This record gives sequence, structure tokens and C-alpha cells, in this order.
Amino acid sequence: MAASAHPRARLEHILFHIRGVAETIGGIKFETYTRVYHMERTVERAVQIISEAVRVLPPELTLRYPEIEWGKVPGIGNILRHEYERVDPDIMWRIATVELPKLENVNLKMLSEIDG
Repeated sequence: MAASAHPRARLEHILFHIRGVAETIGGIKFETYTRVYHMERTVERAVQIISEAVRVLPPELTLRYPEIEWGKVPGIGNILRHEYERVDPDIMWRIATVELPKLENVNLKMLSEIDG
């Protein structure tokens, strides 16, 4: 998927990676997630990509959806890039299992708003 600054393309990137995380860890328990190297790394990389895509979404779009803590999304990307030793598996699991599904719902609303 080619990078683009257009909000629709960014939202599609976000959705792609959210769904990839869900597919990767769907049906597993936290203990499995922390024991299987590629599961943790897949979630971390997907969240990093999502954080970059969110960073360039127009504020006039994100401000309409206050249920997402937009300011924290780029922050987790910075931690994953520059402070990887501080990455907490518990936090990443919560992001993957709680926050990303919420973001997916909002993302779908945003896509329909752009299409509408």
C-alpha cells in the first residue's frame, strides 16, 4: 500500500493494520502473546505504523471523535521507535485488544464521513 497524505488513504492504512493485529492475536491469551516472539513484534510494528498514519490525519477530522485519545497515539509510536526497552507487554496487549477495536469503529465512521 503506497503512502499518501490523503486522509482516506491513511484511514485505510490504519484499518488494514488494525485488522492485521486482530487476525494475528485473535483467540489467543495474553500468556501466549508474550511467549510468541512474532506476535509481540507484529503488534508493536502495526501500532507504530498506525501511530504514523494518525499523526497526519487532519485535526478537523479527529476533533469530531473525542472518544479516541488522539494525542497518545503518536506518543506510543515514539516509544516503540526510540525507547523500545520501555515497551510493556501489558500495555501493548491492552492497546491490541481494547484500544484498537475502538479505533477501528471510529475509523469506519471517519471513512463513511469522507465517502458521504
